Amino acid sequence: MILINASNKYLSYKGDAEYAMRLVDSLHDAYQLASEKGGDEMPKMLSDFVFNIEVALQNAGVLDEHFNLIR
Repeated sequence: MILINASNKYLSYKGDAEYAMRLVDSLHDAYQLASEKGGDEMPKMLSDFVFNIEVALQNAGVLDEHFNLIR
């Protein structure tokens, strides 16, 4: 199990990298679907938090420099 830490001003995540990947994918999917239906884009605070998780996943060797899954 790979553990990561990510945070921004209001949100933080400390836990398993696999679960973090599922969280990131779910949030991207939800806001993409909402956007396609004319809904709002992901709020900046949440977008920044997701980005921080993705960077932590890169640092842990789970994502490459283009945010693609390595393993």
